[in-house]
Amino acid sequence: MENLYEHQTDDVVQETGDYTCEEGITKKLYKGDKFPSCPQTEMATSWKHAEGHTHKTGEVVPESGTYIDTNGHEMPLVKGDVFLTSPKTGEEIEWRHAEE
Repeated sequence: MENLYEHQTDDVVQETGDYTCEEGITKKLYKGDKFPSCPQTEMATSWKHAEGHTHKTGEVVPESGTYIDTNGHEMPLVKGDVFLTSPKTGEEIEWRHAEE
Protein backbone atom coordinates (compact mmCIF):
# COMPACT_ATOMS: atom_id res chain seq x y z
CA MET A 1 0.00 0.00 0.00
CA GLU A 2 1.10 3.56 -0.61
CA ASN A 3 0.31 6.63 1.42
CA LEU A 4 -2.60 8.66 0.23
CA TYR A 5 -1.55 11.69 -1.79
CA GLU A 6 -3.53 14.24 0.25
CA HIS A 7 -2.15 17.53 -0.99
CA GLN A 8 -2.29 19.24 -4.38
CA THR A 9 -0.13 21.87 -6.06
CA ASP A 10 -1.08 25.31 -4.63
CA ASP A 11 -2.59 23.90 -1.40
CA VAL A 12 -1.13 25.62 1.68
CA VAL A 13 1.38 23.53 3.65
CA GLN A 14 -0.06 23.01 7.14
CA GLU A 15 3.03 21.41 8.67
CA THR A 16 6.74 21.82 7.94
CA GLY A 17 8.24 18.53 6.83
CA ASP A 18 9.38 16.31 4.00
CA TYR A 19 6.83 15.54 1.29
CA THR A 20 6.99 13.31 -1.78
CA CYS A 21 5.32 14.08 -5.10
CA GLU A 22 3.78 11.50 -7.46
CA GLU A 23 7.08 11.26 -9.35
CA GLY A 24 8.76 10.10 -6.13
CA ILE A 25 10.78 13.27 -5.51
CA THR A 26 11.01 14.27 -1.84
CA LYS A 27 11.32 17.92 -0.85
CA LYS A 28 11.27 19.82 2.46
CA LEU A 29 8.32 22.21 2.54
CA TYR A 30 7.52 24.83 5.15
CA LYS A 31 4.28 25.71 6.94
CA GLY A 32 2.50 28.57 5.17
CA ASP A 33 4.11 27.96 1.78
CA LYS A 34 2.18 26.42 -1.10
CA PHE A 35 2.79 22.94 -2.45
CA PRO A 36 4.79 23.40 -5.66
CA SER A 37 4.48 21.79 -9.06
CA CYS A 38 6.50 18.62 -9.54
CA PRO A 39 10.24 19.46 -9.48
CA GLN A 40 10.83 16.98 -12.31
CA THR A 41 7.91 17.57 -14.71
CA GLU A 42 7.08 21.16 -13.63
CA MET A 43 3.39 20.19 -13.83
CA ALA A 44 0.72 20.28 -11.12
CA THR A 45 0.92 17.17 -8.94
CA SER A 46 -0.20 15.55 -5.71
CA TRP A 47 1.96 15.30 -2.58
CA LYS A 48 2.09 13.02 0.48
CA HIS A 49 4.08 12.99 3.70
CA ALA A 50 7.44 11.31 3.15
CA GLU A 51 8.01 7.87 4.65
CA GLY A 52 9.03 7.94 8.29
CA HIS A 53 7.00 11.07 9.14
CA THR A 54 5.64 10.52 12.67
CA HIS A 55 4.04 12.36 15.59
CA LYS A 56 4.33 11.60 19.31
CA THR A 57 1.75 11.39 22.08
CA GLY A 58 0.99 14.92 23.34
CA GLU A 59 1.81 16.75 20.08
CA VAL A 60 -0.95 18.78 18.43
CA VAL A 61 -2.54 17.23 15.33
CA PRO A 62 -1.41 19.47 12.43
CA GLU A 63 -4.11 18.38 9.95
CA SER A 64 -7.28 16.33 10.06
CA GLY A 65 -7.13 12.78 8.79
CA THR A 66 -6.79 9.15 9.72
CA TYR A 67 -3.69 8.23 11.71
CA ILE A 68 -2.29 4.86 12.75
CA ASP A 69 -0.22 4.16 15.86
CA THR A 70 2.77 1.82 16.08
CA ASN A 71 0.45 -0.92 17.43
CA GLY A 72 -1.65 -0.74 14.24
CA HIS A 73 -4.69 1.08 15.69
CA GLU A 74 -6.26 3.54 13.21
CA MET A 75 -8.09 6.60 14.43
CA PRO A 76 -9.55 9.69 12.75
CA LEU A 77 -8.13 12.85 14.32
CA VAL A 78 -9.05 16.50 13.83
CA LYS A 79 -6.63 19.39 13.41
CA GLY A 80 -5.99 20.93 16.83
CA ASP A 81 -6.58 17.69 18.76
CA VAL A 82 -3.70 16.13 20.68
CA PHE A 83 -2.16 12.79 19.72
CA LEU A 84 -3.29 10.30 22.34
CA THR A 85 -1.60 7.50 24.21
CA SER A 86 -2.02 4.04 22.68
CA PRO A 87 -5.68 2.93 22.81
CA LYS A 88 -4.41 -0.64 23.40
CA THR A 89 -1.75 -0.07 26.09
CA GLY A 90 -2.27 3.47 27.41
CA GLU A 91 1.43 4.18 26.86
CA GLU A 92 2.99 7.05 24.91
CA ILE A 93 3.33 6.11 21.27
CA GLU A 94 4.10 7.40 17.77
CA TRP A 95 1.44 8.10 15.15
CA ARG A 96 1.69 8.46 11.38
CA HIS A 97 -0.75 9.14 8.57
CA ALA A 98 -2.67 5.96 7.74
CA GLU A 99 -1.94 4.28 4.43
CA GLU A 100 -4.57 3.98 1.75
